[in-house]
Amino acid sequence: MEEKCTTLGKLELEAQNWFVKVIVAEKTPIRFLRWRRQQRLVFVDKENERMQSIIYEQDVDQLDKLLELYKTYHVGNAKIREITGNTPILGTSKHQMILSRSTYIKRTEEHERIPIDHIYQFTPFSELPEIADVPTKQINLLFSVIHVFPPRFVERTKRNLQDFVIINEERRALILTLWEEFLQSEAPYLTKNVHTMPILISFALKF
Repeated sequence: MEEKCTTLGKLELEAQNWFVKVIVAEKTPIRFLRWRRQQRLVFVDKENERMQSIIYEQDVDQLDKLLELYKTYHVGNAKIREITGNTPILGTSKHQMILSRSTYIKRTEEHERIPIDHIYQFTPFSELPEIADVPTKQINLLFSVIHVFPPRFVERTKRNLQDFVIINEERRALILTLWEEFLQSEAPYLTKNVHTMPILISFALKF
């Protein structure tokens, strides 16, 4: 299989008969957007090229179980589409994969895996004010949670949120706000384990 693999940067629109070896670097919760269930992932290859992928509707449950975070897979012959409109670009490519149950997906052997220590580019807290208004700059943070505030309802937006105090290796503190879609999936874990000061990674944050 290795000799058949190309890189994410070489995939073009309407490409056929291709295979890549990638690691699942990012994975969102399953959400309803525009009346459809969907899930987004970011694949990274050994050249550190990144491409976002999306799964829709009836394919979500099966592929969510198959594609585990930080595991390496051979993926082939998914549809390649251009990212249009206001859809954020989470990778280095302006294209995205459309994954389905008919896509070739097979987890690699352990000795074939891509190491995860070369795929992350973390943003120092000190640089956040400089890049806050740069739409093409993705904010990825490595931090510990040191304090949890109670959930609250914001009258202006009619939404619930919860604030957390986080700190990074610069020993700078910051408020991390989780909105409704994350209150069920992420907030309970942070609240339960704050006393251990868990070290966490978050991707594609807004500042």
